[in-house]
Amino acid sequence: MTSSDSKTFNLKNLIGEALTLGVGAAGAGLFLLLNIPGGAMSGSVVAVATLSALGLATPIGGPLRVLGMASIGVAIGSVVGPDTLNHVAAYPASMALMALCVVAMTLASAGVWRYLMGWSPSMALLASVPGSMGYIVSVSMTMGADAAKVAVVQMSRVVFLVTLLPFVIVWEQGGGAPSLAAPAFDSPLMVAAVMAAGIGVGALFTKLGVPGGMILGAIVASAGLHIGEIATGRSPDWLMNGGQILLGSWVGSRFVDFNWSLFFRIIVGTVLAVGAALLVSVAFAWAASQWLGVPFGAALIGYAPGGQEAMVALALVLNVDPIFVATHHLGRYFLINMSLPFIVAWMRRTEAKGEE
Repeated sequence: MTSSDSKTFNLKNLIGEALTLGVGAAGAGLFLLLNIPGGAMSGSVVAVATLSALGLATPIGGPLRVLGMASIGVAIGSVVGPDTLNHVAAYPASMALMALCVVAMTLASAGVWRYLMGWSPSMALLASVPGSMGYIVSVSMTMGADAAKVAVVQMSRVVFLVTLLPFVIVWEQGGGAPSLAAPAFDSPLMVAAVMAAGIGVGALFTKLGVPGGMILGAIVASAGLHIGEIATGRSPDWLMNGGQILLGSWVGSRFVDFNWSLFFRIIVGTVLAVGAALLVSVAFAWAASQWLGVPFGAALIGYAPGGQEAMVALALVLNVDPIFVATHHLGRYFLINMSLPFIVAWMRRTEAKGEE
């Protein structure tokens, strides 16, 4: 775990963050050069996670994270249009399917930890719930569970998904990632204005406690300005790529002070558990595509047990409906946070009875 939120800003941190971002940008550039799907995001994550493993990365601070999330949100909002909302009619049924998917993914992953790795039921469940990592780790500490193992599994899942999901989607699409038609771009002055509006609305959403408030607020602000034709083009590619590098470097830098020895001790279980959850999400995404007419890629990223910001960014890069993805991850967040307290209370009662 990292203490990046509380670190003091100084010249050493500034230089360290610049080095970390430089390595993230190099990793992104290499993956893009190799035509790896979602290369800017996955390349920066892998490169900075490697730098973290060597003890050379510096945690990415709050201002740069805000800039990254706002950049991605603004880029997503700039492509919102009538086609983006084609599948709104399918949202209620798809949300219900997503809720079932969350339960099935959690049970599949927990089954790996419980029956193959021998973990206790509470540990297996806490390591498998897809999302709300901070809350889950804090709950594991209050229950006397091994919070370090829970945190390692939760953090590792995001990196695995960011790296693997693009390949699954490209494979399903027949081996080639679709590309957006060549657009007219907003002017630099308009990009700056939309960014300012995005950060402002994102800050408001964050203050109001909206999950993923910065990226969602930036999407809303940018979409509003583009639908209202105040901004008439699309955000330039460098803005999205830059946002992905910032966000990917942040994800990779979370592995500063990471317990790598613990990671390698439980890597078999982590791979199997993530694989089980991914297979379940693929099955549910296929069902959504067959029964509800939702594109497979949008359903898979929308149902995947990954971080909201990273999944929304991948949606735009892979040219799938980012609003569908953002809406479903927001729904998953509320589902987990509303149900988890009751599940934890039940686990505590069950474990207390077992100790009597």
